[in-house]
Amino acid sequence: METDLNKLEKAFMEASLPCNPLPFLNGIKEGVKRNGTDWIKSDQAKRILYVLIMQSYGQLFKIYSLKEYVRLSEDL
Repeated sequence: METDLNKLEKAFMEASLPCNPLPFLNGIKEGVKRNGTDWIKSDQAKRILYVLIMQSYGQLFKIYSLKEYVRLSEDL
């Protein structure tokens, strides 16, 4: 079964946040398989990744993203 990347990339604009990360993880995998590793830098891939980030951090992630980047990078 092929993943519909076009549907996945539009999910971050929906009124409610999808709760299942598996379609988005599979979409990232499928996109890389179809288009090569540079695809991960495309806007389509970034939209799909954004949904995963919002699922992990909540819908207000963009407000807290810089603070979280600093927090995650402190121990490296």
